[in-house]
Amino acid sequence: MATLSLRWIGLTVAAGALLAILGPFGSYMNGGPIRLLSYWIGAMLLGLVLYGSAYRIVSARAAFGSRIWLGALVGATLLASIPEALVTRAVAFWLWPELMQLRLPLPVWFAQTATIGMIAMAGVGFALRRSASASRDDLAGLPSTGPIVAPLGGDVLALQMEDHYVRVHRSTGSELILMPLGRAIETMQAEGLRTHRSWWVATHAVTSVHGNARSMRLLLSNGVAAPVARSAVTRLKAAGWVAHDENRPADGKR
Repeated sequence: MATLSLRWIGLTVAAGALLAILGPFGSYMNGGPIRLLSYWIGAMLLGLVLYGSAYRIVSARAAFGSRIWLGALVGATLLASIPEALVTRAVAFWLWPELMQLRLPLPVWFAQTATIGMIAMAGVGFALRRSASASRDDLAGLPSTGPIVAPLGGDVLALQMEDHYVRVHRSTGSELILMPLGRAIETMQAEGLRTHRSWWVATHAVTSVHGNARSMRLLLSNGVAAPVARSAVTRLKAAGWVAHDENRPADGKR
């Protein structure tokens, strides 16, 4: 994780230096290479925080590459561009007071900021899509028998199928991994049950059971509610997750 963060910081600094050399939107006329480098590298590092947070939030709530994901990412990029534009505008006026005389409207500054943000997001999305495609090709070349060793370390609370991906729910958040749900379940060492066609839940993650056989859901320790298919209720009863009285947990706590 630390290596990956350092890699993104390095790429961000390099991108800032490149923008300082190119001087987009007339910034090359501001002069002062040190100030240009400081401004653009600082702006890009701020963008890494804002746009990176936006990207993680969207990816945690929508399947990567889906229409919902794409629309949410555009909206999140525009929202992240608001503080980015306000901060960079204030810093630019401080570094180059003469810019204030140009009376550049804030909407124009925002449009310029959002343009760079959209380009950066598109670049990141393209790079991750290629990485996902490469991973899919690697998985396709593996034998169909035997479990796939997956990076599912840590305290996994539940697995949720989303198209060709599996969302791994943990106490600290969630992540998407390119893998069939069945293969992901095979890699799990913790005890658990398949509660739904698209869900697997770890035994220790269940804090309470709500509903009845017609509409049942499990509340997990991270606050996520996992659905229970009618056909899975019998398995949950046999495992002691649900009492024979369907409206209450077997131990009165879950």
